Amino acid sequence: MAGFDPAPYCIPGEITVHEVMDMKRAFDLIDEDKSGVIDAEELQGAAVALGIPMEENISVLLGTDKITFDEFFKRMTAKLSPADKVDDIMGIFELFDNDATGTITFENMQNVARIIGAKETPQEIQAMLSTLDTDGDNELDPVDFYTCLVNGMRIRLEEEDRMRREQADQMRDQMESMSRGSRSMGPGGSTATLSMRQ
Repeated sequence: MAGFDPAPYCIPGEITVHEVMDMKRAFDLIDEDKSGVIDAEELQGAAVALGIPMEENISVLLGTDKITFDEFFKRMTAKLSPADKVDDIMGIFELFDNDATGTITFENMQNVARIIGAKETPQEIQAMLSTLDTDGDNELDPVDFYTCLVNGMRIRLEEEDRMRREQADQMRDQMESMSRGSRSMGPGGSTATLSMRQ
């Protein structure tokens, strides 16, 4: 990793230098031949080494492509947008459902957490699963998963909109304050000039 600069990948308030470095370490571990790209064979080897059955899902994650760290980073940090279709969301579901049972279990979530280096404890993972599970079977079916992602996206978009409005309000207040400040100053540009003339 000598010579790797994480700064261009950092996103203030979202992705730290440490998280970028963790992703780079994971990428380098998977990139067994040190070619600078990951292929399906290398990802399969990493999954086997971690004891994660992903045979069905390697093609969903990579297809036949070889991906660079830039692409790996984009895929690891991608966010849903309103333009994403049900098929895109189901592709993500299939990545979590790495044993191809049609549901996401606690074990599936732990496998994904292990792959991405998540810091959540088993108790936190179970709490997430329990919160998102709508029918009480301790598994996420496609409807649970879709609802969770779409609601999460809606909440994120509402939060981003709220933050934009707050920033616009702050800017407007600053502009008004500056405008009032310049009107209260005398013709010479400062209140000190006025008092000296008197």
